[in-house]
Amino acid sequence: MNERLIAVTGATGVTGHHLAPRLAARGLNIRYLVRDVNKARAALGPALDGGAELVAADLDDRESYDRALLGVHTLYLNSGHSPVLGEQQTNAIEAAVAAGCERIVKLSGNVDSPAPIPEAHKALEAKIAACGLRYTFLRPNFYMTNLQYLAAGLKDGDVFTSAIPRDVTMSMTDPRDVADLAATVLAEDEKHDGEGYYQTGAAVSLDDVAETFSRVLGRDIRYETVDVAVWEDMVTKRGLPSWLIEHQVKMIGFAANGAYSYVTNVTRDIAGHPARTLEDFITDHAAAFARAG
Repeated sequence: MNERLIAVTGATGVTGHHLAPRLAARGLNIRYLVRDVNKARAALGPALDGGAELVAADLDDRESYDRALLGVHTLYLNSGHSPVLGEQQTNAIEAAVAAGCERIVKLSGNVDSPAPIPEAHKALEAKIAACGLRYTFLRPNFYMTNLQYLAAGLKDGDVFTSAIPRDVTMSMTDPRDVADLAATVLAEDEKHDGEGYYQTGAAVSLDDVAETFSRVLGRDIRYETVDVAVWEDMVTKRGLPSWLIEHQVKMIGFAANGAYSYVTNVTRDIAGHPARTLEDFITDHAAAFARAG
């Protein structure tokens, strides 16, 4: 087993549950920092068989991180979207410095976007870069798993709706590729110091997404675009919180200008394999888009 202790946050989330078995396969020395140890043990299952630790720690509780990071070499910092993301991750960063950690690998996103969550990530990256520890930033673009929300209408129909213009393309990233990149960077240590990796798959329009849904699911799926105000009303009625609506409205505007259309080869060059395709993702998650009942 690699002796350098790596503390991992967000292990049961969108990318984290893919990351855990990859870390176990590499024989890395892992301490998972989780809010609920029993739930995490059930969720991570065999990924813990190699001797990984589970330690209770809450990003809202700085003192819990002070304790949990003692003896840790590298902190892998990842947490879900939240209006207090900045405050939470600041707790972890400051605790890492106080505990004598040597390195932080942070999962961010496209930090060039003016939306609240990317702006929080950008500020956190600056804080890490100035704190004196070695660092690497992972910046995946639009997660393919977002389609499970965007295309929620496919559960009871053949149409999904958004305010993103139909002629705009966005590069989409499979969370499994994010996990592959994170596992590689964590294992290779100094090789990635000071880097910020923008990670993507291919760039596609939402009409392309509809065509891929149709081909994989064997149904005639269509994409319909609506004005932003109409979309805001729709998601408000679905119960989306106001802070997340603000975030998504700004991201829609950013996307409409083509700012998410860039494509990189980070998955191939660093993780060692081609980026998974949209068709791969929909095929492997077809049940999530199947008609209800």
